[in-house]
Amino acid sequence: MIEEYQNNRRNRLLPIFFALVLSIGFIGGYQLNQRQKMPKEIYIQSDKIKELQYLIKNYYFDSVNNLQLTDNAIRAMLSDLDPHSSYMTKIETQQFETSMSGGIEGIGIQFNILNDTVTVMSITNDGPAEKVGVLPGDKIIEVDTSKIAGVKIQNNDVIQKIRGKKGSKVKIGILRNNNDKLLYFNIKRDAIAVNSIDYYYMIKPTIGYININSFTQTTADEFSLALNKLLKLGAKNLILDLRGNTGGFLAAAVSICDELLPAKKMIVYTKGLHYRTQEIRASNKGNFQNENQHLVILIDEYSASASEIVAGAIQDHDRGTIIGRRSFGKGLVQQQFVLSDSSEVLLTIARYYTPVGRCIQRPFDAGNEEKYMNDFYKRYLDGEMEEEDKNTFDDSLKFTTPSGKIVYGGGGIMPDIFIPLKTSEDIIFFNRLANSGIVFQYAAQYATNNRKKMLKQYPSAKDYINNFSISEDIIAQIQEKAKQDSIVGILTEVSKKELCKWTKAYIGRNIYGNDAFYPIIHQDDDMIKSAFAVFK
Repeated sequence: MIEEYQNNRRNRLLPIFFALVLSIGFIGGYQLNQRQKMPKEIYIQSDKIKELQYLIKNYYFDSVNNLQLTDNAIRAMLSDLDPHSSYMTKIETQQFETSMSGGIEGIGIQFNILNDTVTVMSITNDGPAEKVGVLPGDKIIEVDTSKIAGVKIQNNDVIQKIRGKKGSKVKIGILRNNNDKLLYFNIKRDAIAVNSIDYYYMIKPTIGYININSFTQTTADEFSLALNKLLKLGAKNLILDLRGNTGGFLAAAVSICDELLPAKKMIVYTKGLHYRTQEIRASNKGNFQNENQHLVILIDEYSASASEIVAGAIQDHDRGTIIGRRSFGKGLVQQQFVLSDSSEVLLTIARYYTPVGRCIQRPFDAGNEEKYMNDFYKRYLDGEMEEEDKNTFDDSLKFTTPSGKIVYGGGGIMPDIFIPLKTSEDIIFFNRLANSGIVFQYAAQYATNNRKKMLKQYPSAKDYINNFSISEDIIAQIQEKAKQDSIVGILTEVSKKELCKWTKAYIGRNIYGNDAFYPIIHQDDDMIKSAFAVFK
């Protein structure tokens, strides 16, 4: 009965395009300072691991991969610490730096290997994988007919198979929602721009909107450029969308706060056993600090790390209104240490604290990652995403902002205005359609078949948004495709409304880009509607 209840609850969750498949390193993001090399004195210390390596190398009865043994030993040691200390090989380090600072050629996904299976964690907006219908949470079983699941494949092997020159093609077979049969996608590789800002525009005559997907080395420059353009277009109010933003560089979060907070205001401070307390304050260079410039920040359960630094600083100074659901709850700082072979350890060296003194790291038991992740998933099952009163906090972690507002530490940023996750039995069929990939695939195929006609009839994204509608014939075609794939259910008015919205949005993105995507999905966005009410 418990399992049946949980399955029904999962089917009712509205944000069906994002499967709840989490990775400790990925969802937590990284709070990175400048890299440091290992201290010289460490090399003269006695090391049991080196002694054991010597014994295995010289006395073990069979050949072994010494490098692999060492990597596994390091990971095992770190797993007994906190959930966010981690290890990257030399190749993984290079790949991480590329993702945080440059561009690549591939299919536009981020993945982790979970239970010996490659799992898609996130997808580049408007990238090759998204265009054909790959979804977060998909499990990649085959690449070009070669099985990669259950064969102990490593990150680098996956990257070598998936990445490739622009214009080349790769065929992947994925397993979705534990279906019995694989779904196959032929993907044409392309240049993948690593931008931290997905989109920005004037959502209303005096309201600017900026969406930040991560905090990278380029975020500060991207944000400054976007903000200045919006100011020139007349923005007096700003919606900063950090939903789904899992974090990144501490310096990038500080730069964003510096644009929004007056000079000398505390942004964040950090302290640890071997790490001196460091306070970071705003300078006087910001372009959105005036009391007449109003600010709303949107967060959700996936907003973590650097996102929480920004939201926490703004909330603690009463600088703006936080809208959404309780954030992830990562308040630990990692330092990059370069090992002798250019691999790196991301070691947690401190906690960070918001200006009023709260640490928002949620509790964890050292060495128990499974419990840590289950605690996050438990929020869904306990209804915390649906009812504000089910979000409970310890009174000992209560803090007060300058205006007298009560805020709490100990497990994420609780928004000033809570927006529940929509759930309904009426949405189940649409969730099934979307999770099957049919909506993505149909939209991509429709755009391919009708691009010239659409561009002639609707020359601009604005023309498309205002004048194109999803016809009953399109709905019937999607339903027929669902029937062929054995996806059954009742198309209620709620499901039909969602189906029309997302189908139109993804057809629009395929033809006109994000100019015809975000404005469509924002029309029925409860958090954005709440932001409009705040500005009024």
